[in-house]
Amino acid sequence: MTAQTLDGKALAKRIGEQLKTEFAALKAAGKPAHLVSLSVGRDESSDWYVNNQKKAAEKLGVAYTAERMDAASTHEQVAARIREICARKDVTGMILQLPLPKGLDANELAKVIAPAKNVEGVDPDNLGHLMMKQYRNLPCTARAAIELAAESGVDFRGKHAVVLGRSVIVGKPAALLLLDKDCTVTLCHSRTPNLAEICRQADILVTAMGAKPGVVNGDYVKPGAIVVDVATIAVEGGKYAGDCDWESVSKVAAWASPVPGGVGSVTTQILFKNTLETLKRQ
Repeated sequence: MTAQTLDGKALAKRIGEQLKTEFAALKAAGKPAHLVSLSVGRDESSDWYVNNQKKAAEKLGVAYTAERMDAASTHEQVAARIREICARKDVTGMILQLPLPKGLDANELAKVIAPAKNVEGVDPDNLGHLMMKQYRNLPCTARAAIELAAESGVDFRGKHAVVLGRSVIVGKPAALLLLDKDCTVTLCHSRTPNLAEICRQADILVTAMGAKPGVVNGDYVKPGAIVVDVATIAVEGGKYAGDCDWESVSKVAAWASPVPGGVGSVTTQILFKNTLETLKRQ
């Protein structure tokens, strides 16, 4: 068996084409989208994401403003700027870029962003809406992972899904989204005993640990399973790898997502999908 590829680039392209049409229609109706990014200090990976978001916004016809504050800014100063951005009627949504300089708490600052304009969805209010199945802004990467899994054509109902990783960005929200699709969900983490044994029970395996490339091999995979690798881990030569060892996993799974070219390709489009839905609500 050789796994079919869950092609994130193809899915991202289709989502982007639909978004471009809808953003244009709303703009023509006098409702243009405007996304604001706020960075504090400089970080190479963060700047890379900002550049990618800016390029995507240009293709979709969305106004994108990248703001930057000094690395020495205090919590109060950053919080004040967040409130100013969110109070502007012309701003559809905002993103606080991570990582932040030492001394700034990302979780506390996320609480300052107006929940209705937090298009990344990683804050107590939006996560609470997810818990209650009253979706507003869903965490982008978790949503991207589930939408990519759906590309396999799977009927989620009654499937056993195993999620590796318990972060509020991916693991926990992905588990809730799968539960809402009527999966039976097992949420695992680094201290789960017999990890490979549990993973082999999964019809759908979502890996989001990001600690060591290739740690999930074919022994973790049930024959015919759907495997979605969310992790993006920098390796030598400026390349990236995921949690899964593609060579061995692809010999067992029916469907698997590559790294790169999988979930990461979809996540940016989901950010703008959240932005579109936010604009419609406004």
